[in-house]
Amino acid sequence: MRWQSTVEVAEIVFGLFGDCATEALSLDQIYSDFLCSGEPDVVLKACYNGLPPIPLRDEDRIFDSQMVWSLYRVDGRTVFALRSPVFGPQPYRIAVFDEDFRHGEVYNALPETPESRLCNPLEYPLSEVLMVCLLARGRGLHVHACGIEDNGRGYLFAGNSTHGKTTMARLWQGEGRILNDDRIVLRARDGRIWMYGTPWHGECDSVSPDGVPLEHIFFLRHAEADGLSRVTGTRAAAMLLARSFPPLWDADGMAFTLDFCDRVVGAVTCGELGFVPDRRVVDFIRCRR
Repeated sequence: MRWQSTVEVAEIVFGLFGDCATEALSLDQIYSDFLCSGEPDVVLKACYNGLPPIPLRDEDRIFDSQMVWSLYRVDGRTVFALRSPVFGPQPYRIAVFDEDFRHGEVYNALPETPESRLCNPLEYPLSEVLMVCLLARGRGLHVHACGIEDNGRGYLFAGNSTHGKTTMARLWQGEGRILNDDRIVLRARDGRIWMYGTPWHGECDSVSPDGVPLEHIFFLRHAEADGLSRVTGTRAAAMLLARSFPPLWDADGMAFTLDFCDRVVGAVTCGELGFVPDRRVVDFIRCRR
């Protein structure tokens, strides 16, 4: 099979193609650095002939984001239903995956115009939810964090909205390499924890597809002066989990995620970083590594 595009994120390769030879897949520009030529781990087929006749019943729903996507289990398959107030209550896109999320079809409601066709099967939010499902199968963790490489040292600045992830990324511009200011993937590799950049950034669009060994986790908070306090054990694992994207709908996936959080915080130094939005925090961190 010939893929129209292959994309690699955190050492997971996505093979993308469409069911119509006249339809060209068009990924967002932010994916340009993530294009690759590897053999796909996950195959996504974009289908353009309307939505499939899959009943989306309340009793089959396993999770509802209360926003734009819901998950269903139908005949042993996982079904993603994407909705938007713009298009009304019915899904505008449905993605159907096999049990291990290795193969999927992304179906699109028939567009009003050719210009409104979906050309990117990795369009938000499917890409990020799919990554959570894939990582929960023993691969790793998707974290709400800014990732920085500083001369080979991997720093993870974890935080939820307003905690200062994008601010921290901007303070490191010109000082270190920004992997992403909002979405980072953690995986175990060669006996160490590695962090990887993703295409799914926040307000800072500097991203990198590379991975780097993780050395320190900083749980962010705003403060009147720069300060760092060590966090260990159960508290550190709980803080990491609270700043991650766990598969709440998947009991086995949650068991792996909890264990992986313990593994991560046991392998790297963790601390709560109170900081002032000033470049002096960069030197403050370097002096305490």
